Amino acid sequence: MRGEMPERLYLNCEVYTVDESRPRARAIAVRGEEIAAVGSVEECRAAMGTGHEEVDLGGGALLPGFIDTHIHPVMLAFFEMNAALGKARSVADVQEILGESAAEAGEGAWVLGLDFDDQKLAEKRMLSRQEMDRAVGGRPAVIVRYDGHMLIANTAAIEVAGIDASTSDPPGGFIDREPDGYPAGPFREAAAQVVLSLMPPPDIPVFLESARNTFDRLAARGITSLGAVLQTDAEGPGGEQGMLDLLAMQLLLDGMPQTIFGMLIARDIEKIVEARRTPLEQPGGAGHRVGAMKIFADGSLGSRTAFMSRPFSDAPDNTGFLIYDEAELYRRMVAAHNMGLQIATHAIGDAANRTVVDLYARLQREHPRADARHRLEHASVLDERLIEDMARLGVVAAVTPLYVHTEKGWLGERLGERVRMTYPFRSMLDAGVRLAGSSDAPVESTDVLSAIHCCVTRDGFETQECLTAAEAVRMYTRDAAFAQHQEEVRGSISPGKRADMVLLDANPVDVATERISNIKVLRTVAGGETCFQAPGASGGPR
Repeated sequence: MRGEMPERLYLNCEVYTVDESRPRARAIAVRGEEIAAVGSVEECRAAMGTGHEEVDLGGGALLPGFIDTHIHPVMLAFFEMNAALGKARSVADVQEILGESAAEAGEGAWVLGLDFDDQKLAEKRMLSRQEMDRAVGGRPAVIVRYDGHMLIANTAAIEVAGIDASTSDPPGGFIDREPDGYPAGPFREAAAQVVLSLMPPPDIPVFLESARNTFDRLAARGITSLGAVLQTDAEGPGGEQGMLDLLAMQLLLDGMPQTIFGMLIARDIEKIVEARRTPLEQPGGAGHRVGAMKIFADGSLGSRTAFMSRPFSDAPDNTGFLIYDEAELYRRMVAAHNMGLQIATHAIGDAANRTVVDLYARLQREHPRADARHRLEHASVLDERLIEDMARLGVVAAVTPLYVHTEKGWLGERLGERVRMTYPFRSMLDAGVRLAGSSDAPVESTDVLSAIHCCVTRDGFETQECLTAAEAVRMYTRDAAFAQHQEEVRGSISPGKRADMVLLDANPVDVATERISNIKVLRTVAGGETCFQAPGASGGPR
């Protein structure tokens, strides 16, 4: 528990509130964890007691703290402990990085390579198991693709997993095969979890230290609240190791500056009931909440496992697939909906998005519930009618703008003319769909300002879908809070809301577009306390 917190008056800044009732201000009065007043310095000083502290921010723009509505925090911390492949530009680069990791690994340790993107390699292909074998010797080794929907295992890892030519593909996934049926290395969707589940768990003290560093880095990017995707059992991208998500998150709560909105992956709704009896649920106020069930409908565009209405343009025999059949998807939806939870369904392909939206419509017909705000996570490939139906049903789209940056080079080849309605932010917003911003980290960067810049420019990709900077800022503040049923307690700088704020050296709404991604975070305040201050940044008690 925090001790007695002083009253603080923040001044000498331009306040951009994201609150239509008072869009701009010059000062903020904070009492404890809440904003007491917003306005002129005189108005805010009048709202303070005689013993308040005045904090001179030294200029800059003060915005609401950023909300990342879809992030895998435990996985992010775990990923940062292992070999990073994001800068590899050839198969040889990948082999070199894996070899260095193998040389440094302890006795019995596996080699784990992360953030792998085959499209960034000169060869533009996956590695074979034999190429991995040559890099790591006899150690088991796994490469996880950056989107988390597939991995490549070497021969030793395949043998540890007990998989051979006679092993059947698991439901909801498949194994790439050599001509004789033996695994070639790639394991997709649910098949990847079979291998990941056999990896030895990380050293707990090392993991906890990595996680604390991870949350500090999020604070340094102005992030004060997280939509945390957490596993409750072996189902999910982490396999059996993901079963530790809830325990790990509870161990980390006291030391992290962010609040979390839990989105739990669960076969059984009782797992979510149990989670609500833990410190992950703080009834009332603006604390931690378990608010949603996360469901996977399909896979990814990069792995060609997204469920499409027509085949991929570069794979004419492949339309992807649903992870679960419609009956199982609907069973889970009904359980979550009737418990009062939000439903957050991962849907990438147009057929997956159509399936999920139709099931949401059926859910409302058969089990009416006002203002449910069920979500599509990513909502990648859509069409005009789908967007109209989303708006009519009040479906929220939790989108990941930096997917555009990562995928733009190959989306045209994969989707053909369908790229016109891929990540269609402008079309959704104009139709009345609420957009909430996310990183899906560790899939994409948690750099919110780069994501805002990508919304405004789309890196030149399908620019008819660009947003204004003000609209993009709302995606990570007020509309992100709306996506989590939390707009009454966070998302804008307004009296009565939690004092979550980020001080920037410039306001993305006011600067030239090319400057947005270069804006610096100077200070982050979470619940009335500074949790990050940039080295050399001015601002302190007067």
